[in-house]
Amino acid sequence: MRRRNKWLLIFGIVVVLLIGVRLALEPILLRYANQKINALPTYDGHIDDLDLALLRGGYDIKGIEIVKTGAGQPVPFFKGDRIEATIEWRSLFRGSLVAEGDLYRPQVNLVEAETEQQSQLGKEVNWVEQFKKLFPFRFNTVRVHDGTLTFRAPGIQTKDALTARHIEGRLANLTNVADSAKETFADFQFTANVLDGGSAKIDGSIDPLAVKPTFDLNLRVRDVQLPQVNPWLTRFIKADAESGEFELYTELAAADGKFKGYAKPVMRDVNIYSSEEPERNPLKRLWEGIIDLAANVLENQEEDQVAARIPFSGTIEKPDADLLATIGSVMRNAFVSAFARSLEGSISVRSVRQSLKDDREGKEGKQDPKQDEKKDKKKERATGPRATG
Repeated sequence: MRRRNKWLLIFGIVVVLLIGVRLALEPILLRYANQKINALPTYDGHIDDLDLALLRGGYDIKGIEIVKTGAGQPVPFFKGDRIEATIEWRSLFRGSLVAEGDLYRPQVNLVEAETEQQSQLGKEVNWVEQFKKLFPFRFNTVRVHDGTLTFRAPGIQTKDALTARHIEGRLANLTNVADSAKETFADFQFTANVLDGGSAKIDGSIDPLAVKPTFDLNLRVRDVQLPQVNPWLTRFIKADAESGEFELYTELAAADGKFKGYAKPVMRDVNIYSSEEPERNPLKRLWEGIIDLAANVLENQEEDQVAARIPFSGTIEKPDADLLATIGSVMRNAFVSAFARSLEGSISVRSVRQSLKDDREGKEGKQDPKQDEKKDKKKERATGPRATG
């Protein structure tokens, strides 16, 4: 047998073996993955198909759906067209065996209902850990392609849920060796379209090796037309908007079990009550007039906008919004100057830790007067009475 034919034969045998391994393992892995989903507490679901990608070192999960059992919600908690999990070859060439994941058209539907059983918020499961169980290696990079996120509160219909569409982004460098010169070293960035015509962007960094959550994030929501959220306004403040634009800017950082940040909502050209409306409930029209009057009173006339800076801080378990600071912020905006429509850049992991340090130093600096008096008497007994004159 010629040498060339020998190598072709070997290559053909290898290909046949790989195909055989793939055909044998795919149903086993599919059954394993479905068992893991079915074992989730309070959740159930299924995977339609699973394809091994031997050359890429991974597999593709197709047609995945997860629902909360007993919730009776019309939409699943999670649904996705395809999830690819493969070895990250560029990291392998550097000596690290880690994975990368791609989620194609994932949908997450969050529902806050009247009862805990009917709610669908995913709090009962550590989804990161469950995702890891479907692949043997640590994930270093996760990318999202054309995702969708919805949120619905009690009294809000499914069609009126707050929705972010066309979510694109990635979470990278999750397994890098910690760099002592940096506060955080994994980064994330996501963009989306919100409602119809609005845009959102969230970015920041996170320390994946920290024992307590340590992160720094910025959120911007722009160009949202207020009439699009009328079902929410009607439900929670018993009024609706004829016109107006909404923006939101938020910075949040956490370290050592503490967090702090601010939210800065901005409304412009707000018109909630309109005398040209057709006849309707007179009490509702009166309430809309009051809301619109309040908006006009608190509106910065030069910038034609209403804004408030809402600071919040506390432990990870219990957020704490400062109501008095919020009211003061609104009044300052109304009569002094409008907020700049941009992030301040004032909140970071470093600033959280500095605040904690200042608090500790402040507590140590406070001395009990009785303790000081005892120290003086002790010193006087040792050195004799102090001179008086």
